[in-house]
Amino acid sequence: MTRAARVAGILSLAAALVVLDRAPSFAMPNFAQAYGVDCSKCHTAVPTLNAYGRYVQRSQYAYLDATVMKKSIPGWLGYQANYDSQAGAPDTHKVIWGNVALHADGLAGDNWSYHVQQWLQNDNQGGGLDTAWVSFNDLFKHNGYVEVGKLEVPAPSPYSMWFEIAPFATPEITVGEHTYQLDANRWGAKLGYLHAPISLDAAYTGSDADLNGATDWVPGNGKSLQYRAAFIEPKNPLEVGVYGATGTFPISDGLTDRYSAIAGYVQRDPKNAIPGVLFVYQKTHDNYPAAGATSAANSTGYTLDVYEPIVKDSIVLGFRREMTNDGMGTVNHVGNLDLTIQVAKYLRLYAEAGLSGSNPGNGVDRIGTPAWRMYVWWTMPVAKPKR
Repeated sequence: MTRAARVAGILSLAAALVVLDRAPSFAMPNFAQAYGVDCSKCHTAVPTLNAYGRYVQRSQYAYLDATVMKKSIPGWLGYQANYDSQAGAPDTHKVIWGNVALHADGLAGDNWSYHVQQWLQNDNQGGGLDTAWVSFNDLFKHNGYVEVGKLEVPAPSPYSMWFEIAPFATPEITVGEHTYQLDANRWGAKLGYLHAPISLDAAYTGSDADLNGATDWVPGNGKSLQYRAAFIEPKNPLEVGVYGATGTFPISDGLTDRYSAIAGYVQRDPKNAIPGVLFVYQKTHDNYPAAGATSAANSTGYTLDVYEPIVKDSIVLGFRREMTNDGMGTVNHVGNLDLTIQVAKYLRLYAEAGLSGSNPGNGVDRIGTPAWRMYVWWTMPVAKPKR
């Protein structure tokens, strides 16, 4: 398929979905459908969460009413078509059509909640299991929970729910042979407490693999204790917190790296003509980062993200700047400019321009080739038939 044909295909898909949106439709996702509210109740720009949405997420959905949730079917389907100017072979552009995910999430009675996301197809290949957890939410007078499965690790909400395309560099810093997973979905168990304005959670986590990772509890394969503490309220746009981890990682020569991480963050939603902001400063320590290492490595990193709705709930502009220093002589700089547009009720367009650079220790900042990325995301709700 030629590049022109691929671009035409994306535009045709968008046009078709706009036409579909004119038909009778229901709120999306199923939470909004059940409550009869717009997605902006929880999102600044889907999937970016506002203060209320972060509180619902942090409660493992226990903040919702099980009786109300019965009004919707707890499932929905998502489709993405992606474009990346740096994907594939050098100097080629690539469109990926095959990204289809099935979601099931919600409440089971008053005390249980769950979320499963299975990729039916991902990057034109067979899909894996992204998320699969169940939570019991009746601890500490219904303010606490215990959760098991492939879950979101304790970390700032933007790490899992954000409108920008590029992943965050700070929580994924690589130090020697060890790549941190401070924002990954991993198999494990999590204990949490949420009662405004206090949010506390800690998780023992292991593999990020598919179902085969659920039984991987061998300490030598890499395990981590991850935690977060934050001040958060559903009506307060400001959230302040800390997160971190301590764990082990196997090195190629058979020895073990014992590592730790600690970070502070501030997030404020855009409000009263002041842009939204996310700022993170992180420090990590690896006692044996690579085979043959003669000393420990202490790394640092920061993320500064500024975002602002241009047209209420329809167009949001964002800018991100990140730096990571692995403590072994490599400094990376990443920046990107993002735009998301609500094209139709269930259709959003995301576009990004990004630059990156590195300093390998010789004082020269090497700027990479600009990256141009975009995708369209269509989310199809499942509605109960009218009686």
